[in-house]
Amino acid sequence: MTPPALDALINLPVAAPFEFEAKLAELPQVTGDPKAAFAELRRYVEDVHRAGASGHTVVRLQSAAMDRVVGALWDRALAEAGQAHAPSPVSLVALGGYGRRELAPFSDVDLLVLHAPGKPDAFVKTAAERLVYALWDLRLEVGYAVRDLKTCDQLASEDHTARTALLDLRWLGGDRDLYRELEREELHGLSTAKVEKFLQDKLDEMRGRRERFGDSLYLLEPNVKESEGGLRDLQSALWLARVRFKVAGITELLSRALLPERDIREMRRARDFLWRVRNEMHYLAGRKWDQLTFDVQPQVAQAMGYRDREGASGVEEFMRHYYLAAKAVLVACDAIVDRCLETQTATGWRMVPPPAATIGAERPVPVLQGQPTRAADRFLPGGELKVFRGRLTVSDKDVLRRSPAALVRLFAAADREQLDLYPYARDLAAQVAEELPPEGAADPELNQELLACFTRAGTRGRFLTQMHELGVLPKVLPEFARITARRQIDVYHVYTVDVHTLFAVRRLFALRCGDVKEPVLGELMQAQARPLALYLGTLFHDIGKGAGKDHSVRGAEIAAEACVRMGVDPDDAGDIEWLVLKHLRMSAIAQRRDLSDPDLIHAFAEEVGTLDRLEKLYLLTYADMATVGPRTWTEWKARLLLELFGKTREVLQRGERRPEPGTAEAAGRTRVAAALAASPRHGSEAEQRRFVAAMPARYFLTAAPGEAPHHLRLLQLGRDRVLAGALRHRRDLGLTELALTARDRPGLLATVAGVLAAHRIDIQHAEVFSSSPDPAAAGWLAGRALDVFELRGPDDGPVEPARWRAARRDLVRVLAGEEPLDALMTRRLRASSVAAKPLPRVPTKIVIDNHSARAHSVVDVFTADRVGLLHTVARTFFELGVSVDLARIATEGHRAADAFYVRAADGRPLEGEQAGRVVAALEAALARAD
Repeated sequence: MTPPALDALINLPVAAPFEFEAKLAELPQVTGDPKAAFAELRRYVEDVHRAGASGHTVVRLQSAAMDRVVGALWDRALAEAGQAHAPSPVSLVALGGYGRRELAPFSDVDLLVLHAPGKPDAFVKTAAERLVYALWDLRLEVGYAVRDLKTCDQLASEDHTARTALLDLRWLGGDRDLYRELEREELHGLSTAKVEKFLQDKLDEMRGRRERFGDSLYLLEPNVKESEGGLRDLQSALWLARVRFKVAGITELLSRALLPERDIREMRRARDFLWRVRNEMHYLAGRKWDQLTFDVQPQVAQAMGYRDREGASGVEEFMRHYYLAAKAVLVACDAIVDRCLETQTATGWRMVPPPAATIGAERPVPVLQGQPTRAADRFLPGGELKVFRGRLTVSDKDVLRRSPAALVRLFAAADREQLDLYPYARDLAAQVAEELPPEGAADPELNQELLACFTRAGTRGRFLTQMHELGVLPKVLPEFARITARRQIDVYHVYTVDVHTLFAVRRLFALRCGDVKEPVLGELMQAQARPLALYLGTLFHDIGKGAGKDHSVRGAEIAAEACVRMGVDPDDAGDIEWLVLKHLRMSAIAQRRDLSDPDLIHAFAEEVGTLDRLEKLYLLTYADMATVGPRTWTEWKARLLLELFGKTREVLQRGERRPEPGTAEAAGRTRVAAALAASPRHGSEAEQRRFVAAMPARYFLTAAPGEAPHHLRLLQLGRDRVLAGALRHRRDLGLTELALTARDRPGLLATVAGVLAAHRIDIQHAEVFSSSPDPAAAGWLAGRALDVFELRGPDDGPVEPARWRAARRDLVRVLAGEEPLDALMTRRLRASSVAAKPLPRVPTKIVIDNHSARAHSVVDVFTADRVGLLHTVARTFFELGVSVDLARIATEGHRAADAFYVRAADGRPLEGEQAGRVVAALEAALARAD
């Protein structure tokens, strides 16, 4: 199969003319053994699919194949029943997707055996049983019912699901007059009250389905049938239209002017694409399977002709087209539902508008609600636009075509007035945007109006969402087309790039309006004198994704070009380009570098240059991290980012130069000594002096002085023990702090990490301190290890006390030599193992950085997250004679991004061949452990 064109959804392929008729003519007949005939029919339809036929052709052909099988078996069932009982009127009716001729390869087959009034006689019962048993013998999933007309009508009155099933009737065999009576009654027997009840019941069902299957278009593993924008959404909307307007299908939506031709065209093409995807999934699984899971996505992409290319993998392009198709379905469904409910406005019904949105929330399913209070009909200043029936529309059909800027003014007014667009205005805006020539985006008035939208006081960015939903944004901002519906295939980036970007910008608007409770960030945002650069920097921060190289570098180039076209002030344009280039820098330093290192802070301050740029980068970084997906912004990340911001701001405000080597360490020793002196109960004066003399230089750079008395006390407790540990739960940060001490030995960190991993305890942060080995200087403190950890339990919160007690017992056993670590890990992990859920592959990458720290090499490890990862890495370092002083653990979904501050055996950073050996050894160890 050939993949769809990459530029727009409109280019998704549709069925070739008469493709179905041609294939139907070649469909094998059912003769002889039904099993053999059914197998031949199924093979034929799959061959047609593999040859590249449209989704429409395949589902129609599968339905026709099923008709032949069911028809032959029904004739046989009637004949067998007639031999034993007197025949009576009976009709066989297809329901559901089979009734609509939309049968997927392994879908259920829904049937109704319709009999004459009264209870079914022996002939009807026998015929129905023989048919169903024969279909079961073909290993088909069959849903069936045996009913008369009165029972069908009674059930349809009581249950909207039964009513829905009868909307997709199709005669298969038997008494036609009996079937026609049912068809006539169910299509025309709905009173106005029943119509209203059906509409509400279907809307409630849609809401419930989205709650069960995910209320977002951009699920990582969507259900092609049931998720938002899936085939069920489209069918639900068509059911509503059929009941409300008595239209029989998509074609009649156009003839009745319920949807514009453009929407009909896109909806058909999107539906065909979803059918093709679903058909492929069924064939791959050999059974009914509608969940587009991570392991299935590459297989479907490959089968549909998607291939890797520079800047994007085949599966990314495939998923992009899936989201475009789902979005087209959702837009069409919203429009159909809107039309169905629109007629109720005058009689006291309306669509309830979305509440003042939480950033990142999806649009809710409409509900019916009585007598609203709505905005009065009126013209807006200038006369181009007016409020009609509580929504915004145009004053005449040519308004939006008079100048490109009028298109932006429509959305600016909707944002300012806090109004939804009237359906006609929505359709017209989408049509005008589609007609806008490329040079329209360079129109000075259009860009002036667009920039003004960002700086309007009180805006929450609704204009961006509305423009994006209707396909207007990529037309007035062509750079945005590149990232529309683009998603990285991982579990960290929950949303597509375009949706994440809009959420990020709207997060900043929410901060400025006080809707998000982030005190420091909110104050900074509200104090921004020139927020436009920040808004546009955020809007463009991922614009380089899919462009074939470092997306920050390419994005900065694209942003610079866009700023020129849009007429952005040169000073703002410089900040925008810089923000896009540096948008990953602050989160990387905060999460993967030693923030206690004054050299690092000063280097970052020099890189940022000004306080204004620091504040803008801090705000952008927050907006970016907080909108990657639900629950990605944590107290832990907030603390790290705030610490980096605070320390850097202090340097910039004071204009400090980098401190001389040893200055910060000496100041730290003084602070620790003072803290110890203020806590005499934590050791004698001699012990305190010995502690200060024994601890390594790094301790005085990183440890909080107030912790020193507790650390000394812990070392005293562990003096004659294999292990001593102190636990403190930090509910505010959702983690547990652990300090432990033992006799220093090579590989201690690997041992501790292994035991904790065996108990499903994750290490978030590790500081490793070794006291001086010289007894003359350190006394009894000589050769002691003091390790400080920040931990999380398996539920991603603080470690339960019982879990730590069990881990402590095992750690003592391993350190005492009572049980080998490998045996312990095998025993524990086997006992607690569960089947791993298939996830996208994460390539391993090892980077050695000799610039971020004076005395260390920083080894960045990017790989798939897994149980025992830190143990594997630490053990590899131990085997190479490399010591680890600091570990910073960061996880992005199922991707680990960990950093290790290490020294070679001679105490120096890794260099030359030794660095190469470390990289090779880590890659090999991680490949073995994968």
